This record gives sequence, structure tokens and C-alpha cells, in this order.
Amino acid sequence: MIKENNLPIFPSSPAIVSASDRGSSQVYEALRKSEERYRELVEHANSIIMRCDQHGHITSFNEYAQQLFGYCEAEVVGRHLIGTIVPASETSGRDLRQLMEHICQFPQEHRYNINENITKCGKRVWIAWTNKITSDEKGNPTGILSIGSDITKQRLLEEELRQAQKMQAIGELAGGIAHDFNNMIHGISGYAEVIQQISTDIRINEYTNHILTTARHASELTKQLLTFARKGKYQLKACNTHEIIRDVCAMLARTIDRRIEIDQQLKANRPHIMGDPAQLKSALLNIGINAKDAMPSGGSLTFGTTNVSIDKPISIADFEIPAGHYLLITITDNGSGMSDEIRLRIFEPFFTTKESGRGAGLGLAAVHGTIHLHKGAIQCNSWEGEGSCFKLYLPISKAPIIKQTYQAKKLAKERRLRIMVVDDEAIVRTYSKALFEMNGHSVVAFATAEQAISYYRKYSDQVDLVLLDMIMPGMDGQELFAFLKRINPNVKAILSTGYSVDSKVQEVIAEGVLDCIQKPFTFERLTKKIEEMIASGKINLPS
Repeated sequence: MIKENNLPIFPSSPAIVSASDRGSSQVYEALRKSEERYRELVEHANSIIMRCDQHGHITSFNEYAQQLFGYCEAEVVGRHLIGTIVPASETSGRDLRQLMEHICQFPQEHRYNINENITKCGKRVWIAWTNKITSDEKGNPTGILSIGSDITKQRLLEEELRQAQKMQAIGELAGGIAHDFNNMIHGISGYAEVIQQISTDIRINEYTNHILTTARHASELTKQLLTFARKGKYQLKACNTHEIIRDVCAMLARTIDRRIEIDQQLKANRPHIMGDPAQLKSALLNIGINAKDAMPSGGSLTFGTTNVSIDKPISIADFEIPAGHYLLITITDNGSGMSDEIRLRIFEPFFTTKESGRGAGLGLAAVHGTIHLHKGAIQCNSWEGEGSCFKLYLPISKAPIIKQTYQAKKLAKERRLRIMVVDDEAIVRTYSKALFEMNGHSVVAFATAEQAISYYRKYSDQVDLVLLDMIMPGMDGQELFAFLKRINPNVKAILSTGYSVDSKVQEVIAEGVLDCIQKPFTFERLTKKIEEMIASGKINLPS
């Protein structure tokens, strides 16, 4: 009798043994294939896949990670993250040692993080990481599984966007400061002219000349600010860049170190563009002077031109330019060159590597603004110890435009104008009235558009010319001109502005304003403009 709890042990049959072995073999094979698929997935994934222990030592490093960081797996396994693929601190100064330590201790709090990493050759890269705790069979944490994506290009694009936004904000600030400053300079130079006209003292006239000279120098500084702020010229004309370059080279030859050889390679068949010769000349001079500073012991400076065609819209530095025909101006020196860090900042306003008192950091910022206003692009290449090369792309004009000129005639004393001045700056109104009346004109001046409209409704037939400010509180110059034009379709007006260009200025000129004059302007300059308009028939003298 067989007892239930003492079952006899029978030897296994061959058939049973064979089935068991076959089952184990199938399970083993399945596991092996699964492991191979897993390893293949890890090794060929287009992401960094890395394991670390709880102390931050690397335990595995996939093939993509090896290619990105430049290490083979044997070089990194067992090494700590810090000093291998993670620098002690980021370029910004953030301490990464504390961050890595906290991630290793509390990975659940860092399921996603972005930090700067470093390759074997020292290159900085930005990696976006996702982290997950790894555990053993009993559920005890053993380390961290991290999967990373290289987002360096994305970070660079974001940085360029932030830089563009910063430049725009500074540009708006610079433009506003320059506008207000121009109004102040306008008043200073205006009253200096008044003093000159009422004084016969030679010394006083000498002093007022000094005031006017200083005001002109201050005006040049504000022009640089306005150019950087991209509020430069408002009227373009056909200009020959070869003539501009020759003038610039002639000026540089007289002023810079004689040990610097200046060469011209003007090969462009079509050198004409629509532009502002003064601003282009200033831009080229700024680049030339910077090149001179990079060659304290002498060297060579070359200005070259050629024509290029661009088949489709492209990005050059931070400029977007359409397809078309362009004039390429290259300015090359063999000076000290620049590091990448400095080169990326040279167009920032107030950034300078020169010692205190030798530069305000506005020159290249103004160049950047000038090229933008001309709908072109500028690019700088530089190598430390080997020199720099600036490339300026400017759209070629279709054909040179010849502007008709008129022989201005001096106004007879008995035939003067009746002028209405509208400006919210008290100093501009009072000096304008005083100076115009001293020269025989009849002047009424108003601080607001409303006051001017009220007067013009009653006496439009007694106003030969309106001199109105572009930027005013309430109703600006464009709106005021439109209102005056409804009262009198034949209203004659000249716009004055602390900006040298603005989109609204172009609109108002298109709407019928005779011209625009930039503050600060002298009485002589304004008078010359008025005389030209009388000679051309744009302004009629009172009978």
C-alpha cells in the first residue's frame, strides 16, 4: 500500500527529460534574443543612454553617447560624472557639482533637467536629460538611468533670439534718448545763433562758434545712436560705392599710421546702390578705424568690391535677405584678430575692448544699424593672430537716379514768409520764433496740435509754411498734417524730427509733406532748404 505522504520516487523517462531540456533551451534562446534586441536598441538609439550608480559613477554608456562625447565606454565606466562629461560649472557660472550630487541623492526630484556638458576635447554642449531610478529585485534603489538629447543648436538659436530682443530693446532706448537729446542740442545751437545775430562783439561770436561746434559734435554722437537704433536716414539716393570707398581710403591714408598699407580692389561692374552716402561713408570709416586699432605695428588693410547673385532668401549672421543682385564689399586686415567670444559681441552697443576713454562702443553698433537700414547684411570673420574680414552685402539699384537740382535764390527782404511752428518743446518754439522774426519772417508758434488746428481753421490763408514736429504727445506730426490738409488741401509743410528716419516720416512724405529736416538744424540749413523749395515752385511767396 502506498502512503500519500511517502510517494515513491521513479526515475525520469527519456521522453520527459527531453521535453524539459527543450523547454529550457527555448526559454534561454528567447531571453538571449530579447537581450540582443534590447542591446541593439540601446546601442543604436539616437539618444544618450547612460546608467550611473547612486554616487554619480558611470556604469554604462551607449554608442551614441560615446560618439557625442568622444569617449569609448572603457574610458568613462567607473569615472564620476563631474570632470568627465559634466564640468564643475557652466559658462554662466552655475555650480554643477551641487546639482549632480542632488540628482544622485534625489533623482525623483529631477525627472527632467537641462545642463551644460563637456566633451572629451573640451567643447561645451547642452543636453536635456530625463532621469529614472533603477532598483534591484527587492526594490532597493541601485542608481539612475538617464536618457539625454543634444539641444545645443536649439540653445544657440534661443540665445540668438534673446540677443536680438536685447538689441531691439536697447535700440528703442537709444532711439528715445537720441530723440530727446537732439531736441536739447537744437535749442542750444538755436540760441547760439540768436546770440551771434544780435551781438557785434568779436569774442562773443567766437564763443558762440565754439558752442555751435560742440553742438555739432554732440549731434554726430546722437546720429550714431540713431543709426544703431535703426532710425537713420529717411531718403535714399543713387550713390556710387566706389567713389565712397575712394573717399574713405583717402581719409584713412591721411589719418592712420603710415605703416598700414591701404589697398583697393574695386572689381564690381555694378557699384551703384540706393543709399545714404554719408552713413555708408561713416560705416566704412568705423570699420577701417577698428582695423587700424588691431594693427598697432602696421599691416595691410584692403577694401574690395564684387557683384554677387543670391538665388533664394538666405540668412547671413542675424540678417534675412531676399534673393537678388548684391554688391559685396569686403574689408580685410591682417591685424590681431578676435576670439569667438569677442566677435559675437562686436555689434552690441557700448561693448568695447578698448581702454577707457578711447571708445564708446557705438561704432560697430552704428555700422550694424546702417547696413540693416540699407536692407543688406553684414558678416564678420576673424581669427586670433590672423586678422579680420568684414563682408557687407548691399542690394544693387536698378539704375542710377539723377536728381534735379535748382539754383536757390536769396529771398528779397520785402518778401518774407508767414510761418506756423508746432513743437511741444518750449525751447524750440521760443528760439525758432526769435530767429525767424529777426530775419524778417512772421511767426506764430504752438505747443499742441489742437492749438495749431484752431488757429489754422481761421487763418490758413495767412500761413505760407508750417514747420511741424514729428513726435508730439496726443496728436503726432502725421495726424496733424492730415488734419491741416483737410482744412487746406494745398497746405505747405516741412517736418522736423529728433529721429533721422521713421516709418511714419516716409508715410507723411508720401502724403504730401514737402520735406523732412533732422534736428538739430541750423537756421542757415533750413533757410537753404526753403529757398530751394521756392525756386522749384513748391512754396509760393506771399504777394
